[in-house]
Amino acid sequence: MDIAATLRSYDGKRVAPFRAVAEAVRDAPESAVDLLVDIAASDEMELQVGATWVLKHLAEQGVAPRGRNAAALLGLLGRPIAPDALLHILQTLPHMHLDADGLGGLRDALLTLTGSKRTFIRTWAYNGLGVLAARDPSLRPEVERLFDQAVKTDSAAVKVRIRHARSAMARCRRGQADASPEEIPGRSGR
Repeated sequence: MDIAATLRSYDGKRVAPFRAVAEAVRDAPESAVDLLVDIAASDEMELQVGATWVLKHLAEQGVAPRGRNAAALLGLLGRPIAPDALLHILQTLPHMHLDADGLGGLRDALLTLTGSKRTFIRTWAYNGLGVLAARDPSLRPEVERLFDQAVKTDSAAVKVRIRHARSAMARCRRGQADASPEEIPGRSGR
């Protein structure tokens, strides 16, 4: 299968091409992650949206980008990309293993995205901050302050996501999330 050609057939509505790619890489998803991350960095909206959709799908199945692929994918948060692709990356973040080295840059990108005019991007940017705070306790006081401000002024969707993130952060403080990665904000339907 020509993955890029299949993703280009996206009509802006139906995700059938994305599902076809996900099905095509089902037997060897790890080998497809490199290519999908490269395709996600394309300037073409269809490729950005399609590749990030498939990467999100794979991450939800337990095959999340790691190492340099994770860094490259998260690096897209700081550049202009299609809003749906941006959302897919933010929704993939809870499934990814993050290197401590890149957390500062990721934090900055997420802070910028909390100012997005798009509600779901703001929602998942706050969730991303919760993910970082759950994994790095030194970020918790700053993230809690940001959460406090957001729940006073932002949408109901943001408030719900912050509530889930705070719950996961509390479980981390009690040492429970370390035993179960599903406790990170955004995982398992959170």
